[in-house]
Amino acid sequence: MVKDKIAILGASGFIGMHLCKKLVDKNIKILALIRNKHSKEAKELLKMDVEVLETGNLFKKKLFSKDLSKIKYLINLAALAHINNKNFKKKLLNLDDINNIEYNIIKNFRNKNLKILHISSAKVSDKIENNLTDYARVKKNGESIIRKYYKKHIILRPPLVYGPNVKANFLILIKAIYNNVPLPFKKLSEKRSYMYIDNLTDAILLILKNNHFIGKTYEISDNCMITNEKLARFMANALGKKAKLFYLNPKLINLMLIIFGKGEIFNKIMKEFVVTNKEFISDTGWKPPHHYREGIKKTCLWYRRTFRM
Repeated sequence: MVKDKIAILGASGFIGMHLCKKLVDKNIKILALIRNKHSKEAKELLKMDVEVLETGNLFKKKLFSKDLSKIKYLINLAALAHINNKNFKKKLLNLDDINNIEYNIIKNFRNKNLKILHISSAKVSDKIENNLTDYARVKKNGESIIRKYYKKHIILRPPLVYGPNVKANFLILIKAIYNNVPLPFKKLSEKRSYMYIDNLTDAILLILKNNHFIGKTYEISDNCMITNEKLARFMANALGKKAKLFYLNPKLINLMLIIFGKGEIFNKIMKEFVVTNKEFISDTGWKPPHHYREGIKKTCLWYRRTFRM
C-alpha cells in the first residue's frame, strides 16, 4: 500500500468525500485540496484527521499557499459542473479557460514524475467529435493536458456515479419516484451504465495498491446495464413506493425537451449509454465488489433517512 501522503484535488465533492473516508480507513495520509476551508465538508475532513488546503477558485491560474513540488501522488477529482448552463457560458470568454484546473496542477505540482490518477467522464468516449457536449470537450482537453505532461498517469472514465449524498439528476430521479411523479419510462429498451461510488473508490484503491500508473485510459462502471424502467421500479421498491410509469414515444419526449430548451436532458437520461469494464478488468483483475442492486438500495436508504424519516 502507498506510504506517501496522497493529495486529492476536489476532495470536498461527492466522490472526494467518499474516497477520503475510504483512504483514511486504510490509514493512508491525505492532503485534501478544496475550494473553501470553511465549508461543511472541510469540517468533516478535519474530523477525519485529514490535512486541508484551500485552493479557492480554480478558474484562475494561481500558486497555492503550500509547496507541493515534493508530492508523489495526486488524485484529480476536480470538475466544474453546469458547463451547459447558458448563464454560466456567458461568464467565460473562452470555454478552454475551464481547463485551468489542469494547468493549475502543472503549475503547483512541479514534479514530472508525479503519479496522477485523473477522473474524467465516459462521455468523452464518443468517437464522433460533433456529438460531444461542452462538458465532454472540456474533459477531453483535460485528459490531453495530463497525458502530455505526466507519463505516470492513469485516467478513468466512469459514467454517472451514484451513492449516498448523490446530487443532480440521480437525486432528482429518486425524489420524483418517492413523490409518486409519473415517468415516461415504460417499455423503453434503451440500457444505461452507472457506477456505484463504493465500486469507484475500490477501483481507485486497487490502482494505488498496485501502483498501476501505466499511462492508460480506461472506461469503468458497475459492469452491468439497466433500462430506465427497471431502474425506476427497483428504486421504487427500495423506497417503499410503487413506480408510476407510462409509455411515451422517445422521439416525442426528445422534441418536447428541445422545445423547452432542455434537449441535453434526453441524452443524459433517455439515450442508450453503455460503458464497458473489459480492458480495466483485463489489465488489473479488478471486479466491482458491489452489485448495482446493493448500491441503489443503500442510496435509497440514505435518501429516506436524510429527507423522509
